[in-house]
Amino acid sequence: MDSPSSSDAASSGPYPGEQGSRLSGAWTALVVGVVTLLVILVFILQNLQSVELHFLAFHGQLPLAIALLFAAILGAIIVLAFGGGRILQLRLVARRARRQSAGSSPPVQ
Repeated sequence: MDSPSSSDAASSGPYPGEQGSRLSGAWTALVVGVVTLLVILVFILQNLQSVELHFLAFHGQLPLAIALLFAAILGAIIVLAFGGGRILQLRLVARRARRQSAGSSPPVQ
């Protein structure tokens, strides 16, 4: 009997259904999201001590975990705003460069 070598099996390519798909990516993201939410829930339930907050004109008391969660969300929003601004800036520079290169090159006949 002739058995296929490992190099022959590797070169034949993946079988149908073995490659990643959009659906498998969605399931992976869903599982990661659920695990993340469970970790956040455990964190919140373990940090229910009330803390006093003073931020600009706002004063009040919140559980520690909720205050930290709000701080993390606010930090993410700030990072997204600056990142989005930088992306827009780079797109404008690329658009100007394309227009300049299109205007300076001779027309194709």
